[in-house]
Amino acid sequence: ILQQWGWPKLPLTGDGNIQLTASGDIQANVPLKPTVSGQLHAVNAAKQQVTQTMNAGIVSSGEVTSTEPVR
Repeated sequence: ILQQWGWPKLPLTGDGNIQLTASGDIQANVPLKPTVSGQLHAVNAAKQQVTQTMNAGIVSSGEVTSTEPVR
């Protein structure tokens, strides 16, 4: 469903958690997407994570990182 809202497919696989915060200006007969700004954060079971940011309806994709400690 996130792709229908303008977010690109997440570059993670498997089970995990997502957190979405967004705000926009809802008006009759006016497109919503150009007014939306927010952040999508996802972490999968392998502790990989990514954060994507939307500003004025345009998403900047984040880089996948790991939350696993370096050994």
